[in-house]
Amino acid sequence: MSHHEDHGHDHDHGDHGHDAPEMSDEERVRRAGHIILDGVVASDGVGGGDEADTMDLVFSHLLEIEAIELLLDEETEELELDISPLMGGMLLVVRRLVAELAARDGLDPEAVVMSVRAALDEAV
Repeated sequence: MSHHEDHGHDHDHGDHGHDAPEMSDEERVRRAGHIILDGVVASDGVGGGDEADTMDLVFSHLLEIEAIELLLDEETEELELDISPLMGGMLLVVRRLVAELAARDGLDPEAVVMSVRAALDEAV
């Protein structure tokens, strides 16, 4: 519960439009990780159509902190999607979860990753 309260504090800082551009890359990645975890917690307790609402909320928060940016190259008139802060946040979350599982089960992190890969292959 304290993690959620800490994250709420993060949102207080990120909700001001003038804060997001001044945010460091590291802070943006960290906040993206928290937003991903918020989405996991929110979608865990909802059913049916509410999952789409959860995804919309997560997406809007990621846009708010500029973890996802759509940029227009005015010369070529091409759109570029920058999701590097989002990917960084996802990697932070996954690395931490792998480390937690490895420590809990007394395994090497590589063994945990191999187990997850096997589960992914079985899920398809």
